[in-house]
Amino acid sequence: MLTSMAELTNIIKGVPAEVVVKETLQDDPISTVYLIDYQGIPSVLRLDKPITGYLGLDRSAEFHLLNCIQSYGFSPEPLYSDPREGILIYRFFEGEALTPTDLGTEGKIVELGKILGSMHRLNLPDFKTRFVNQIRHYEKELKNDVDGNLLKRGIDLFESLSANEDDWVLCHNDLFAANLVQGKKLLILDWEYASLNHPYFDLATVLENHALTEPQSELFLDAYRGNANQLI
Repeated sequence: MLTSMAELTNIIKGVPAEVVVKETLQDDPISTVYLIDYQGIPSVLRLDKPITGYLGLDRSAEFHLLNCIQSYGFSPEPLYSDPREGILIYRFFEGEALTPTDLGTEGKIVELGKILGSMHRLNLPDFKTRFVNQIRHYEKELKNDVDGNLLKRGIDLFESLSANEDDWVLCHNDLFAANLVQGKKLLILDWEYASLNHPYFDLATVLENHALTEPQSELFLDAYRGNANQLI
């Protein structure tokens, strides 16, 4: 349900700068996204809904990560965060969200491969969020809601693939076309699930969810290898 204008006005009163709401860009079960002016800067406001607590999302870690990687040019520029109020503000980026078909074009799939390869080789000693912690959270929340044997098999499979933490790198963990925006450059949005994880997770997400042909997959992996120190 959309936050009423009165509720929204009350929430943004706590932001220590002028915020002018222009329009609603997106509303989904997790958050509502608004186009705003923040200190006169065209920006985006993401306002969380209560379900984010159930999902165990660490908004402080997300904001910290966005600040750590901002200089690399493939993520939004963070401007303000208040995790207690569920607020994230980042600079507006002009562009269009991709579709799976868009992603398959040669230029875009190569650009994504290069970005992902560069991202997977970043050294971020202050970023400690581990994907295994998210898995444990979901295991706890879902144990009474799904088939126990199926859940156990999934957890066992994950543990077998991720036993060696030396293989873990910074992963986005949600690399679907809708989270990729093409403007003057390709930008990756929605870093809320990012964590230290096995690089195969990001690679599999791209390869298995966008109907890439074999030549397209090879282009993607070749671009990735060129920027990832032969992680695969």
